Order: sequence, then structure tokens, then C-alpha cells
Amino acid sequence: MSTPEQSSTLPAPTAIVLLVTSDESLASRVRASVAPDRSIAVHASSSIGDAEIEALEIHPTVVMLDLDLRGRTPALDLLRRLRRRPETLALPVVVLGSPQDTQLRAAVFDAGAADYVEKLPDPIELRARIRNHSDAFNARAERNDSVSAIGRLQRQLRDAIRDAEDARRAGGGAVGADATELRARIDSLTRLGVELSRIHDFHLLMERILSEARALVGADAGTIYVREGDSLRFAFSQNDTLEQPGKHSSTRFSSLVVPVSARSIAGWCAMSGELVSVPDAYGLDPSVPFRFDQSYDAVTGYRTRSVIAVPLRNASDVVLGVLQLLNPGTTASHRDARFTEDDERLVEHFASMATVVIERAQLTESVILRMIRMAAVRDPAETGPHIERVAGYSLVLFDEWARRRGFEGPGFERQRDRLRIAAKLHDVGKIGISDAILKKPGRLDPDEVRQMQQHTIIGARLFADSPTQFDETARDVVLNHHERWDGGGYPGFVDLDGRPLVDPATGQRRAGGKRGEDIPLFARIVGLADVFDALSSRRAYKEAWDEDTVLEFVRAESGRHFDPELVDILFARLEEVRSVRAAHLGD
Repeated sequence: MSTPEQSSTLPAPTAIVLLVTSDESLASRVRASVAPDRSIAVHASSSIGDAEIEALEIHPTVVMLDLDLRGRTPALDLLRRLRRRPETLALPVVVLGSPQDTQLRAAVFDAGAADYVEKLPDPIELRARIRNHSDAFNARAERNDSVSAIGRLQRQLRDAIRDAEDARRAGGGAVGADATELRARIDSLTRLGVELSRIHDFHLLMERILSEARALVGADAGTIYVREGDSLRFAFSQNDTLEQPGKHSSTRFSSLVVPVSARSIAGWCAMSGELVSVPDAYGLDPSVPFRFDQSYDAVTGYRTRSVIAVPLRNASDVVLGVLQLLNPGTTASHRDARFTEDDERLVEHFASMATVVIERAQLTESVILRMIRMAAVRDPAETGPHIERVAGYSLVLFDEWARRRGFEGPGFERQRDRLRIAAKLHDVGKIGISDAILKKPGRLDPDEVRQMQQHTIIGARLFADSPTQFDETARDVVLNHHERWDGGGYPGFVDLDGRPLVDPATGQRRAGGKRGEDIPLFARIVGLADVFDALSSRRAYKEAWDEDTVLEFVRAESGRHFDPELVDILFARLEEVRSVRAAHLGD
């Protein structure tokens, strides 16, 4: 069996295409289109039967399937078989077809295709699609490895604690309060191993890891820093003393950064990649290579004593951040208010957990950003600046909506972060819409409008099988951002196959669009932000409207197209909306 074409003198390609077609002319055109990009290798198979075997042998990152390969039915059968095999279940399949047959396009997506390309797109677009699908596939594979790593870490942690307990028993055993504390640590770690495997939300995982690490070593405060270039950002911070009534809240420091340098303990930990344990932060030996940054204490009135900082270092030895804990003294083993060697070993285990979670979150973000770029490649209106503006406007609206209700804290920040990404994905379903419709230089006819409206359902399906709260948010936004406050929007009360839902109270199909607060809040926010930006921007079928005309339209549609409160918020925060637009001009 042949292997993907590549030069032995060049780095291995990161995108391996299995092109399934009996059309040699098509194969030659695909090869010519991707030739300028050395990261893409193409392997052609002219047989449907061989293609299934080759997909297992060459480990492609994307399959391109010619729909006209000896009839459409065999090609669709191959697609379904790839979806049934565990080894190829997640492998993205891009179907090459014609733009005319709308029903066939729908059948392709129902069979499990990741994308539909009309033969053949512009070479730049083709390369972009291959890279995006391949990068997303590679990132998902790495993410699955990270999930497995969490399980391994949990088992290692349990084994280490069991070994420690066995050693104590062999040496006579711990007694009294020490024995009780040891048992509490073991029980807590066992529960943590089970519970972490059930949590999918990045923020909840990190908060839980930090709180459990603090509890097990008796720390009064703790911070997880995430590295961003040459700085460390306070990503998660907890401080029991500062969270007492009348004290400064530690949440105000969530946006602070410290340099990766010897000017602070955490900065040195990140720079050196070494664990740092300091019994007395204000009494450092002058010979140590780092200093204690007193600015946090000076601002808050907090008194840091003992510090332990552990680098969050991945398998490639890259430091992703730092886990830092302060001031032990709440357990029996910390009567002298210093961290012990046992504590250091425990914190290193928690640092390993935090590293895996950060890697998993970064891979998820990477997949999402590639999905956004795929949508932008398909639709000329979905430019980068437009996507950034819609996300920016949405955050302005949500911030004010939340402020009016007194919502704040970590829960608010998590919701805000989900909205930011979901807003960027609002039109990702356009990957399933014909280029002839997306790129038509004029208004669509009624049939084309109906086809375009399917992008809400196609996009929502992308998030149908994932259990995370982010996926639920993205699904709500993608499916519902074209609903109207008065019920005149689309797609209405349908499932993810586009079939009408039945009202359980009446047994009748629910007709019409969702209305009022039946539309999820984030979808109402993104819907207003999207229309505001579309009217303010030039499109193939219209010129940009001036701001006064856009605002007049929005005000007139309050209570009809848009949520009246959100319209009021838009006008109340208009200067911030203008600032977002000024920061992301470009179309």
C-alpha cells in the first residue's frame, strides 16, 4: 500500500488527505491546488472498497469523497461505514459534489459529512478547508489524549496516597489527629478523582482543583496563573481571609498580571520551571535567585507568610502557568504554619491535573477558532471583523443586562466567556449552504431563502452530541439567533433534524417561531448584535446604512424583532458599541 506523497527532506505534513475518486483529472486538480502548501499531503484512492482499508492504514486527517464516484449510493454507503467504525468515527469527511441538488446535500450531512464542497473551489479556499478540518481533527485527538491523561493522573494520585498510608502503617502508623487527617486526605482525593472525571466545564474544573489543593494542604489562599507570553495572568484566585466581610475581595485581581522573571516567586517558578517552597516570604535569604513581590500585600493588607509555587509543565516541558498556595495553618500537620514535604508532593499532583485541564481547554479553543475560520471561508459576509464586532456588541449588551440584575463573580465570568465564543460561531452552519447562495451578488429568491435558513439547524447539529455547558450555549445561539421577539423568526419549534416539535400539553405540533422569552437570552443578544452590524456594513446586495438610519430601524423594531430591554441597553451603552466598531473596522 502506498503512503502519502512527501519529501524526506521536509517536515512531515500535518494534513493528510485521503482523496477518494476515480476521476484522474479531479485528482490532478486537487494535487495542483494544494501543492503550494507543504503541510498538506494527498493520497488518492480510486476504489471505495480500498478507501475504507486505506483510511485505517495511512491515518488521514481528512477524507475528501467524490460524490460522483461510480454512483452516489456507494459513496454515501462508504461515508456511513466510516461513521460506524470506531477508528474513523471522528474523521472529517468532505464531500465533493455539485451545487444543484439540495436534497442530496441534506442527505450527505445526514450521513455524517463534515463539509460539502462544490467541485472545485478556489485553491486558496480548498487549502484553507483542508487545514481547518485537519487541525480540528488533530486537536480533538490531542484533547482525547489529555482526557486520558487526567484519568492516569487520578490513578497515580490514588496509588501514591495508598503507598504513603502503607508506609505509615509499616512504621507504626500515625496516631490521633494525624491519623484522622491522613484518612480525610485519602477520602477527599478519592472523591476528587471520581468527580473530576464528570466535570467538563474548564472554569469549574480549575476552581475545584484549586479549592481541593488548598483544603488538602491547609492553605488560606491560592492562585492558578496562566502564562500568556512573558506574563502570568491571575486566572483563578481564592483567599479565605480577604473574602471575609469587610476585607478586600480577591476577585478584583482576576485581571492582574505578573512578569515571568525573578522579581516574584511565581514569576521565577515559571521562568525556571522549578518548584519553589518558601517558609517566610519576608525573610528570604539574599542568596536565593528570586524576590518576593510585596505589592499584593500592600494593596490588600494581606500578610503572606509561607509560599509554595509549582510550575504547570506539560509533556513537552513547556510551562503553561503556575499553581501557588499561601499560608498553611488550618490542619493538624501545619502547627508551625509551614508547608511540609508531603504537601509539596501533593501540590505537584494537583499541578499535573491543572496542566492537563489547561491543555484541554486550549485545544478546545483551538478547535472552535478553526470552526470560525471555516465559516468565514465559506461566506464572504462572515469576515473576521464582522465576527469580532458581533461578539463585542454581545458582551456590551450582556454586561449591562447582568449589571442591572446584580450578577457578578465567577459564574458571571463563565457565562460571559461562553457568550463571547458562541457569538463568534453564530453562523457556523453556513458551511452546509451552497456557494451559489452564499456568494450570490444580489437578493435571494424564496427557495434560496428557505435553503439559507437551514444554516441554523445545520450549525446546531455540530454541538448536538457534546455534554458541556459551552456546547449547550453554542447550540442555543446558533439555532435561535434568527428568532424574533414577536414570533416571526425561524427556525421555530423544531428538533435538530428540522422536524416540528409537539406541544406536550396539547399533542399538537408547535407552529411558528419562538417568541419573547421562549428565545434563549444569548440568542436574543446575538440576534440584535448581528442585525445591527449587518445593517451598518456593506454587503453584496446593499450598501452600509448610516448610523442614524440603523438606530431608527432598531428602535422601530423594539418589541417586534428585538427584545425591548436589549434595545434600551443598546442605546444606553451606545458609546461602548461605537468603540467596539472602531476597534474592528474592516468591511
